[in-house]
Amino acid sequence: MEEKKPNFHKETIKSSHENEQAFNVYLDELLVAEVRGNDPTKLTVIPMRELNDYEEDKLHEYIESMVSDQEY
Repeated sequence: MEEKKPNFHKETIKSSHENEQAFNVYLDELLVAEVRGNDPTKLTVIPMRELNDYEEDKLHEYIESMVSDQEY
């Protein structure tokens, strides 16, 4: 049986650095990570809460899809 895909969404936030993208990633209504950076190969991901292995894998897939404009 396949697990239900986590419901991630993002909200743009103001970065402390000029010209740097920053956003919070939520799992349902819980803040799970802050992501900063403009270069998709060098993003800074700051965890905000512990996720299980499946959710963490899906979080990374979600972040990758956001920066590459692919569908999650």
